[in-house]
Amino acid sequence: MATQRRHLTVGDPKAVEVLDSKIRARVRDEFAWRRLLHGAAIARRRYRQVRDNTDMGFYHGLLTGYAVALKTLEGKVGQGRR
Repeated sequence: MATQRRHLTVGDPKAVEVLDSKIRARVRDEFAWRRLLHGAAIARRRYRQVRDNTDMGFYHGLLTGYAVALKTLEGKVGQGRR
């Protein structure tokens, strides 16, 4: 069964919600993970406060960076293909 992927654009509110849910679903009770969750919460809150597309894109990019940090904490970055 094939699945379709919806391509989300930078600053898209749905993309921010998807990133946020991924971060929240994977956070563990360790210091680095709690810091990641705290930073993402601040970025998400500020994303919701701004109205300019450039500002929204900035906070979307910031949340994307937090998603990459999440992968790093999970040990899934820098392993290369096998």
